Amino acid sequence: MSLATNIAGGLLALAPAGLRTRLKEEAELHYWRRVLRKSGGTFYNGHFRSRFTDLFDLSMDHFAGKRMLDLGCGPLGSLEWADMAADRVGVDPLADRYVALNGGTQAMRYVRSGCETLPFGHAAFHVVSMFNALDHVEDVEASVAEMQRVLAPGGDLLLIVEIDHPATVTEPHRLREDLLRTFNRCLVRDSRVFAIRDDHDVYRSLRDARPRRRAGDPAILCARLQRQA
Repeated sequence: MSLATNIAGGLLALAPAGLRTRLKEEAELHYWRRVLRKSGGTFYNGHFRSRFTDLFDLSMDHFAGKRMLDLGCGPLGSLEWADMAADRVGVDPLADRYVALNGGTQAMRYVRSGCETLPFGHAAFHVVSMFNALDHVEDVEASVAEMQRVLAPGGDLLLIVEIDHPATVTEPHRLREDLLRTFNRCLVRDSRVFAIRDDHDVYRSLRDARPRRRAGDPAILCARLQRQA
């Protein structure tokens, strides 16, 4: 990660909350527009299925008939693969703009919302996922509480998050491995930490599956938690 990126992230932390949010959202949109241009005008989402299944040692049947919620979903169509689910909802503060960006051709449902206050009832979903997004939110503690609130007892909470990286414009929180302790209504079924590549590519890093060299190095935390009754 460049020195300029680190400095920008540090300066962003000092900006008023409204300005921070606008800058972060515009940076996110700029990133996805660039991805869309490089891909020739079509987003690819084929990698998501293995992130939900292989990475967490879950079969496709595990998701059959379940209500699924993906937080910080982005525009790619993270739940397009899960046509066996009863419902598949993606939440993002930029959901409306992402639907416009992807052409509105996807089968999953997009809902515009921050993760800190979700527009769903208690225990509304059997699976709640958040991939590469928890360090992007406005309030980590509130987001963790909401993730657990909307998850049904016995349901799965699937988490992929970068840890121990300096703050950036789009990732203003430096999280650590002990983050899992804050999920006080869940049991940790499995957790692993992987090294992150120099190019900061989360999904290619997961494919490489290299162990982190030492504690405190930037890395990726993957965890499956289960909501207690």
